[in-house]
Amino acid sequence: MNLKQIERNKQVQEKEEILMLKIENLMRSKDNLVFEDDIYGDIVIDNPLILKIIKTRQFQRLKNIKKLGYIFQNIQKSTYSRLQHSIGMYCLAGEYVKQFQRKQPELNITESDVLCVQIAALCFNLGHGPFSHIFGLFLKEVFPNENKPWEKVSEASVMMFDYMIEENDEVKNLLKEFLDNYEEDIAFIKELIHGTLAYKEKKGKRKGKEFLHEIVVNKRSGFDVCMIDYTIHDAAVLGMNISFQWRVFLSKAVVMKCENDERHIFFPQDDLETYNNLFKTHYNLHRELYYLRKNRIVAVIIKGILVKSNKKSIIRDGDRLVTMSEATRSMSAFTQLDDSVFTSHDDDPEVQALLKCLDSKQSIGQIGFVVSTSDWHKERIKEHIIQKTKSCNIADQLVIDPIKNGYKNHESLTQYYYTSDGSTGQWTHEWAKPPPTAYPTPLRIFLVSGDIKLIHEVQKVLRELQANERLNGGNTYNYNFNELTLVFQDTYSDKDNYNLMPVMPPLKTAEAKALEAQNNDK
Repeated sequence: MNLKQIERNKQVQEKEEILMLKIENLMRSKDNLVFEDDIYGDIVIDNPLILKIIKTRQFQRLKNIKKLGYIFQNIQKSTYSRLQHSIGMYCLAGEYVKQFQRKQPELNITESDVLCVQIAALCFNLGHGPFSHIFGLFLKEVFPNENKPWEKVSEASVMMFDYMIEENDEVKNLLKEFLDNYEEDIAFIKELIHGTLAYKEKKGKRKGKEFLHEIVVNKRSGFDVCMIDYTIHDAAVLGMNISFQWRVFLSKAVVMKCENDERHIFFPQDDLETYNNLFKTHYNLHRELYYLRKNRIVAVIIKGILVKSNKKSIIRDGDRLVTMSEATRSMSAFTQLDDSVFTSHDDDPEVQALLKCLDSKQSIGQIGFVVSTSDWHKERIKEHIIQKTKSCNIADQLVIDPIKNGYKNHESLTQYYYTSDGSTGQWTHEWAKPPPTAYPTPLRIFLVSGDIKLIHEVQKVLRELQANERLNGGNTYNYNFNELTLVFQDTYSDKDNYNLMPVMPPLKTAEAKALEAQNNDK
């Protein structure tokens, strides 16, 4: 090696050392935060307002809520949190809107516009409860008909966003300092979190900037930073290879005016397959990760623990203790809810049995699966099995778990596109097109019991339902105007029902009726 090469290597090494020192100083600085991310690299946050939001208790609770909730029990590397998802959404949303600001100055995107989009992305997850979407299933069970605290997580996120501002004067003061119009911009942030469609009446006035509603949560196309961020991160959990490159995607997106004079985001026509491939990855994640049977068994167990633990008041709300469901009525109490709720002492034997299931990887009863029809829907199937199971009242143990495919409302999704010659159009049926294997989607049937005799009895009821009602091949399912005959029913074998949880027999039918009569007399 000659002297010039040695000198050049020395200079390169010195530059690297200086760069590392800068990064270390940046990370130590009180005025900056650096988040390492496998997708985006180092995410540096130095805006005082964003920093203050991140440091609030309302936001920090997200680090103790796993984004993939129940899946961690089976895949230990699926540890990333709602906080990390929020930071990823913040980064991608910021890059999205800033590239429009740079490339298309005629859009008049202000710094306040950019901040509103970033804050909405950052705060989108604030409303999630313990174990993410499992908490939503818990709420459906404890609030079965009405009087729910909220219908969608976005409503809870807006409530927590309001509470965060109310509880943190510094955040409120910085919002007033950085936003152009405090009242309108706060309303706009909430609309972005909700995913309000651009053409609806809005309080956060942004005339001519309808495209800003298509970045964080895009109700029109389903292709937004929320979906992109978690699809890429979740695909990494399974080691999936995906061709989607977020920087390339952003570089090709443009804002154009439509016939109704509204401005929307347009994608290049030639890249339709790229976008549909990401939707397909989203579908594969539902099939191979979110709704994989062993993962859904864990989901059912965790939901059961939450429901049974809801009898006790364990959450502090001012000068009183409340249950988990009651905590949803107060953001002060809800702030305390995260995945650590399982550490709360509960001596209920059923809760202890289910906790042991998680620790020892024992299983609940696996009954079978069925595709519902218009006549035999989820509720009717459940009611039928409960009534026909003679030995016990299994109403609290029987679980009908719908399998989702990630293509919800795909028929209504559309996306604008532009061509190489400058013309424009709108994808409808071609956009977010499900593969043939996506439908029909079955219902899995579980029994929270380790009693193999009871499991066999319930399976027998399911088989008799198939035989007596002639469901198998007797019903058809319409999909994209094609009539499909359903292969709808099967039961799981005893090989699936091994290593069962301890036997916790439900009430015998006579005992259940006596208890019901006793309660009615009170």
